[in-house]
Amino acid sequence: MKNIFVHTQNVKNFISAMKESENAAGEPALLVFYGQAGRGKTSAARFFAAQEGWTYCRALKGWSELWMLQDLCFELKIDPIPKRKKPAFEAILKSLHQTQLPVLIDEADKLSDNLLEWVRDLADKTYVPFALIGEKLIMHKMQRERRIWSRTIRAVEFEPISTKDILFFAKQAAGISLSANQAETLKEASEGDFRLVGRDVRRIETISQANKSDRISDEMVKLAIKQGLRGK
Repeated sequence: MKNIFVHTQNVKNFISAMKESENAAGEPALLVFYGQAGRGKTSAARFFAAQEGWTYCRALKGWSELWMLQDLCFELKIDPIPKRKKPAFEAILKSLHQTQLPVLIDEADKLSDNLLEWVRDLADKTYVPFALIGEKLIMHKMQRERRIWSRTIRAVEFEPISTKDILFFAKQAAGISLSANQAETLKEASEGDFRLVGRDVRRIETISQANKSDRISDEMVKLAIKQGLRGK
């Protein structure tokens, strides 16, 4: 199966919101992208960060103020990385003033309320868009703080993958043609989890090759699903 990036509807909504943020010049801009794990949030963030030159940083459990600032310095290629908070903060400001490119913080639901305030300060000082990506908890955290929520220009939910997206993905990534009913079966079995669908499509491809058959049967789809791991 080819390692390709598919522009699902979630991805289209993601890039639309990010492009809108670039037009918010002259005001602080926060965005939030949220949804259940496996819906393609991280893939979209990483893909467009690499393509557009945006800064991507993954939040870590246990991040302190200094640790977060130093990780942002690292991703912004600031060298040497300051060892104290104030110099690190100022180095980030200087870098962002020069690039004016968005910053994406993944797994942002791990951020404490205090760290969210640091992100708000960075957005306020630079007018650079900051996109926070995570599960639904991150939106609840942002909504609790009026100063943060009032600066949030877009909140985009990553929905379950659609049948249309599954059909397109299977064709582009594995060269296999599924029926609409088979795609719907994959959707239901995965509960809309794109990551699980990708694994199922890979197994369908393997099964069809083993059977030397170009036609994908319902039995092949059911077998691929059966072979996969599912959460409780």
